Amino acid sequence: MRVLTLVPSQKGHSPGQRGSIELWEDILKPEGIELVYAPFETDKLRKILYQSGNNVAKALEMVTAYANRVKLLRNLDGYDAVFIYREAALLGPAFLEKMAARRKPIIYQLDDPLFMPYKSPSNGYFSYLKFFGKIKEIIRMSKVVMVNSTHIREYAEQFNKNIWQVPSIVDTKKFSYEPFAGNPARICIGWSGSPTTLGNIKLVEKPLQVISKQGNAALHFIGGEDFGLENVNYTAQKWNGETEVEDLRKIQIGLVPLPQNSWNKYKFIMKTAQYMALGIIPVGTPMASNPEVIQHGENGFLAANDEEWIKYLNILLNDAQLRNEMSANAAKSAQANYSLEANAPKVIEAFRAALK
Repeated sequence: MRVLTLVPSQKGHSPGQRGSIELWEDILKPEGIELVYAPFETDKLRKILYQSGNNVAKALEMVTAYANRVKLLRNLDGYDAVFIYREAALLGPAFLEKMAARRKPIIYQLDDPLFMPYKSPSNGYFSYLKFFGKIKEIIRMSKVVMVNSTHIREYAEQFNKNIWQVPSIVDTKKFSYEPFAGNPARICIGWSGSPTTLGNIKLVEKPLQVISKQGNAALHFIGGEDFGLENVNYTAQKWNGETEVEDLRKIQIGLVPLPQNSWNKYKFIMKTAQYMALGIIPVGTPMASNPEVIQHGENGFLAANDEEWIKYLNILLNDAQLRNEMSANAAKSAQANYSLEANAPKVIEAFRAALK
């Protein structure tokens, strides 16, 4: 089975791709399913797309990338199916998807609520050229639809009955569990995220002020250098893909605060699963995938307000035995539910279903 694989980003640059199709390739290839990658972005577009400004250059590169897509999809004779991750192009209606669906079965993967209008911080009103309404059209025309969260599955089921729910995958070879070493004098509470989510940590500023004043925990944040927190003693560093796991191992308790908005409701929170794979105990907002991933009191805690954040962080800080038990439980849950091995049969079967 040879599958033309339409992805937005070049390999290795998108967290969503890395946690799905790029990992799936390892289990699909031995089953005779060959993925032929075709990223939408050019080298130049990747460099400028998420920078502010450069609108003329962005528009020119978008046109070039779109033209490349049209040319590619004119001849699909060498493929058995077309896999589309999120959308065939970063802008425009579902024209390219319709082009492909007329010739080959579509395997469609949706791991973000792209059907909800939003304005990109770096591209402003250009975001509305994405035609948010096209997502339901793509779902309808697809032979197989793969989603990563319960809420996205419920949306997709309105338009297609062949839905396969596969969570975002943690590379457990890289994010491998190592039990906490001894009983350190100061436990480290931490957070890791991207530049677009730096503001999330402000949601727990008051609980962190209390923890900081107590002085019995270190606070370390990954993803930036200044988090704008008042009266909180913390260390911080930029995210580095090469040292990501090593940096995360400094943390024993992982924060997952989430803003209450309609977009987040649909998401699978990959960071929670990554924490757990490493044995980092998550404490998170009870929304999105967190209530399904975090088994409250067993492999982590769900905190709905400042008082609960303070309560559960202090429980973990003050009970070494509980910390070690929950750490092991978290790693066991991640391996059983969010590893490539656990999800391989479903991924393989979903791809094969496209030819039935």
